[in-house]
Amino acid sequence: MKKTVKTTWELWNYDVWGNNKDGYDVNDRFCFNREYEINLKIEDNNPNTPQQFYSAYPSDYQIKKAFGIGCRISLDGDDTTIYVNRESDYYPIGEMFLTSHKSLSPINPL
Repeated sequence: MKKTVKTTWELWNYDVWGNNKDGYDVNDRFCFNREYEINLKIEDNNPNTPQQFYSAYPSDYQIKKAFGIGCRISLDGDDTTIYVNRESDYYPIGEMFLTSHKSLSPINPL
């Protein structure tokens, strides 16, 4: 079994209005990379059982590198759509969409 899977993501950043006190609103979003590649570590879930499957998910490090940020992040979404916020105040940073696979949990190619 392979240890990694090559994935491609579409990356979007936000035009954000507001502040920490009153809250933030996403005014608009902009695609800044349509084919960002990330090699993900494959995880073996429920090994040696009838429910065994393989999955993958980007690490915080890989996501921060994709967006060019160094702050701690909070994530929402699922295995194909990830919403990225700054952890300290939930400032919305952007979103990423998987374009190379139908699913990463379990791993299913297009």
